[in-house]
Amino acid sequence: MARRRQGHGMTAFKQQELKAWQPVLTPVAVIAMLLIVFVIFLPIGIVLEDCSNRVIEQSWRYDTVGACDEVSSSLNHTQLPKECTLTGPGKDDVLVLDHDYEVPIYFYYELKHFYQNHRRFAKSKSDPQLRGDGNTEEVDPNCEPLINNGGDTLVPCGLFPGSYFEDRFSLDYKLPDNDSAPWTSLCPHSDQTDPCYFWGTGNSTEQWRVNWANWSVDGSWQKQGIAWKSDVDSKFKYVALDVDSQTNQGPRQIVSGLDLPRADDEDFIVWMRAAALPNFRKLHRVIRSLPNGATVLPKGTILRINIASWFPTKDFGGEKWVTIAKTEWCGGANHALAWTYIVVACVAIGLTVTFAVLLLFGSRKMADVERFAWHNRPPPSNSLVAIHN
Repeated sequence: MARRRQGHGMTAFKQQELKAWQPVLTPVAVIAMLLIVFVIFLPIGIVLEDCSNRVIEQSWRYDTVGACDEVSSSLNHTQLPKECTLTGPGKDDVLVLDHDYEVPIYFYYELKHFYQNHRRFAKSKSDPQLRGDGNTEEVDPNCEPLINNGGDTLVPCGLFPGSYFEDRFSLDYKLPDNDSAPWTSLCPHSDQTDPCYFWGTGNSTEQWRVNWANWSVDGSWQKQGIAWKSDVDSKFKYVALDVDSQTNQGPRQIVSGLDLPRADDEDFIVWMRAAALPNFRKLHRVIRSLPNGATVLPKGTILRINIASWFPTKDFGGEKWVTIAKTEWCGGANHALAWTYIVVACVAIGLTVTFAVLLLFGSRKMADVERFAWHNRPPPSNSLVAIHN
């Protein structure tokens, strides 16, 4: 019986003989690819480094200043917040800008030695609860150990939300060569009706609780827009509390006298984006406009930063700083990214030169397939005939 013949296509498939591109990495091809990497990466690195060098910023530590140095986890709401005014070396012993700052100007708070990226800390939250799927029914077990407080469901639950950064700031300034002029406040704080009024310590806990979250002025001390738009639109939604079974006061809030913020509060959303490193800064406010139509805080401007401090750092050896910055088209300064591109480009050109020298002056021809030992090469056809006979 004649043997049934399979289709040619199936034979090629079963014998793994389908047509395919099988590039051979010859020296010329490798050198060309490395040159392409060099040509692309070096300009990107140089441009990013130049952009980072044009970013201007100044930072000051404040957790060692005045009464702010007394903040610790042992204090309660009758002893908090501690208020201080940040000063430093300069004219009249206040802060002085070293550069011209054109709006928009960014105001950050910075924490050091705080590990937001710790696995247990970072996962201690309820994503369904934060995005508005429900306060009680969708509580995630990852919120342990802060799921309930006093028998009520904690909203939002978890260590991550429960350690929310509470400090508040206001910024005043005087233009250079105008010492006799009064301070100009970007967020007024002189009267109780002002948005950044400091309510004092001790008997003002209720006033702080009511007014603390609304610590902003549109334009000059703007809170709206500090969080990522994607987070605001889809990841954080507020669901009203059921006061009979839910609470927004965790262990930390009972001590501080404040409430946990709403899930859609942009200060809270910024805090909930975990930092990759233990030293990090987060955007607090944006100065998009200045009084009297001004667009620049000129070099020599005198600053005064007023601080209400709740957040304790001494217990874990942390530090608290504030930063004022003017960014560029590439964002903030990122020298690490720029030098990563530059180093990769340098390695690529180094390997290119090395391979080129070996190709031109090597003792033998590179990528010579004739030097390979083909152990599985089929025997000559006459051998097959002899075996068949």
